[in-house]
Amino acid sequence: MLKTIALTGFVLAASAAAKAETLTDPSAIAAQLRFWDKESGDPVYYGEVRNVDRRSMQPTSHYQCLALAFIRYENGVFEYAHKMWAKSRDGSCHYEDVTSVRVGNHGACVRDSNAGLGRAVGTARMSKDNIDFARSTFRTIDTRSRRVGETRACVPPNGASAGLYSMRIEDGRLKVLTNFPLSYEVRLEPQDPRNPPRDRVF
Repeated sequence: MLKTIALTGFVLAASAAAKAETLTDPSAIAAQLRFWDKESGDPVYYGEVRNVDRRSMQPTSHYQCLALAFIRYENGVFEYAHKMWAKSRDGSCHYEDVTSVRVGNHGACVRDSNAGLGRAVGTARMSKDNIDFARSTFRTIDTRSRRVGETRACVPPNGASAGLYSMRIEDGRLKVLTNFPLSYEVRLEPQDPRNPPRDRVF
């Protein structure tokens, strides 16, 4: 009994330490994430995009709501699918309302039946049911070239990307800061997209 209590305490302490630790090495960050090409399910990370002060490069105010799915990782390159949309008038992201929100930003070369290209209203749906992840060209976070965005395979000849200022796991959140500048932040707690969080801002 005492051994069980001690082991439980050790696991909880280790988990708390992992949350408190700041990770910047790409492989160490990848080890903390779940990727669609390795999962039978389709884990999605939720959070927000924040504005950044150009002089201090510190995140400031809320910019847009964010849903993010990591597809695969190899040699310092993270492939991802994402969707961004504005808060509702009540100040909530309404992550659970995946069909009526107007998605303003998503991958240009992602085969997504809910993308809403052109003037169509895209939805926030993020699952393998609507995203053909095996035959899509995804945006990347390339920690080698220090670029974030569309690749040359999607937008020839040079892609369409921003510079990567920093990428880290800190305080239980993944934070990707670009020199656009914007800060993409999600909780390190992947959710089933069929049961997304109901927090105002996750």
